[in-house]
Amino acid sequence: MTSRAPGPSVRLGVLAPSSNSNAESSIQRMLAGQDDVAAHFSRFRLPASLGDRIDAEVLGEAPALLADVEPDAVAFHGTSGSWTGFDGDRLLCEQLTAVVGAPATTATLAARAALDALGLRSVGLVFPGPRGIAEEIVAQYEADGIRMPVLSAPEIELANAEIARVGDDWIDALMRPAFSADVDGVLCIGTNLRSAYRVAEFEAAFGIPVIDSATATLWHLLQLAGAARPIPGWGRLLARG
Repeated sequence: MTSRAPGPSVRLGVLAPSSNSNAESSIQRMLAGQDDVAAHFSRFRLPASLGDRIDAEVLGEAPALLADVEPDAVAFHGTSGSWTGFDGDRLLCEQLTAVVGAPATTATLAARAALDALGLRSVGLVFPGPRGIAEEIVAQYEADGIRMPVLSAPEIELANAEIARVGDDWIDALMRPAFSADVDGVLCIGTNLRSAYRVAEFEAAFGIPVIDSATATLWHLLQLAGAARPIPGWGRLLARG
C-alpha cells in the first residue's frame, strides 16, 4: 500500500473580500515552489462605504470557518485601515487571534511593517481608489512618521472588481508618477490591484524598493508563522525573507 506524503507544515489563513479576485491567485503564484506552505482562504462581503471600518461584525463567520484549518497565522487581506486608522486594524487583529487562535495581521499593518523592515521613511503612494481616500491615507501615514510627498490616484473611480481587470499599461501609468527624486520607495495600496506583478520591473528601472500591499501581506504572514524565507522574483521585500 502506498503511503501519502504529509501535507504542508505551514498553514496560512487569509480573509479576502468577496469582490477580490487577486488575493488567491497572486498568493498561490508567489508560493509556487514553496511546498511546505499552504494558503487557505475564507471570504466575506465588504460594507457599501469605503469609510466603514472592518471589524469582527463585518467579517461575520469567515474567521471561525478559517479557524477550522488551524492556520499558523491569519491575515485580513484588505487595506481599509490605511485610511480608517491603524488602531482599528490592531483591534481587528486581536479579535482575529481570539477567534482563530493564531497571530494576525492585515494588509495595512503588513505594509507598514514592510516599510520599517526596508528602512523607508519617504514614499510615493499609489492608490487605485478615489483621490479623497488617498489623501486620508497620506494623513494616516504622515501621522505615523512616514512622509508621502507624492501620490498617484486615477482620475476616474473604479469598483473593486474593475480594479482587478485593468491591464499592465493602466497599472504602469498609475505607478510611474509616484517615483520622484524626493522618495526612497513607493507604496502600492490596494490588494485587488495587480501591481505585485510589476514590482520587480519598476525596482530595476528606478533603483528603489516598491512595497505592494498584497505582497506585503504574504511576507508578514510568513514572518508571523515563523516561516520567513527569501522568495525571488517579486521584489526586494519577498527576496529578503
